[in-house]
Amino acid sequence: MTVPSLQDMLDNVEIAINNILAGGAVQSYSVNGRNLQRCSLNELRDLRKQLKAEIAAGQTTPTRSYASFSRPS
Repeated sequence: MTVPSLQDMLDNVEIAINNILAGGAVQSYSVNGRNLQRCSLNELRDLRKQLKAEIAAGQTTPTRSYASFSRPS
């Protein structure tokens, strides 16, 4: 698996923000007792700010992962 560049991640965050603002993204849903919750607009904005800072500092690859998992209740 190839690790995306910070710029690729920033591009994806921008797309996700635009989808939320355009009303084309679902924040959470449940299917057959399994729940999925996506990042909130505020979380995406914070991530965008962090990615921009890392890019400005000259980094090219992420220093940490941006996924979290939890057990369904």
